[in-house]
Amino acid sequence: MIDKTADHAPLGFAGLGFAAIMLGMMGSGFFADATMVVSMSIFLGGFAQVFAGIEGWKKGDVFGATAFSAFGLFWFSFAFILMSSGIASGVLGAASAISVGYYLFIWGIVSLVLLFVTLKIGVKAITIVFITLTLTFFLNAAANFGMGVGPLAGYMTLLLGISALYTSLALVTNSVFGKMVAPL
Repeated sequence: MIDKTADHAPLGFAGLGFAAIMLGMMGSGFFADATMVVSMSIFLGGFAQVFAGIEGWKKGDVFGATAFSAFGLFWFSFAFILMSSGIASGVLGAASAISVGYYLFIWGIVSLVLLFVTLKIGVKAITIVFITLTLTFFLNAAANFGMGVGPLAGYMTLLLGISALYTSLALVTNSVFGKMVAPL
């Protein structure tokens, strides 16, 4: 039987791209409120990546299933952390900067391991996404530890979003045209 289902990666990279762009814009000072970040984290970073992960699992793509599902769940948990200082503050209280720093540091380690796996996959655009993803986690962890790299972390997150969105759109474009139109 021939698999006629669509490639799940463009959806996953689009979800990452849109959510990271909004977070990067906030972190870079384009705006201060987190409403768009929470919204994009849940509905694009979260749902889109989890859906892509499920589709990757169905196709037998261990890397795609794991990466998209795990990072989709990251976005759900990140949105909850952002919201906890508001709606759940009476029950939970806001997360401390140090605890968020450790949370991001652990995700940085996960993305670093997956970065090495992308070298075997051999698609440069995916490797670039994971380089910027890993740097994003480590820089944001450092910012939460008080190391004064907040603006740099914001710009790196924005770069992550742009590289992920490019990868998504390149995959779609190449699929539609049936040939390499946008370099990967």
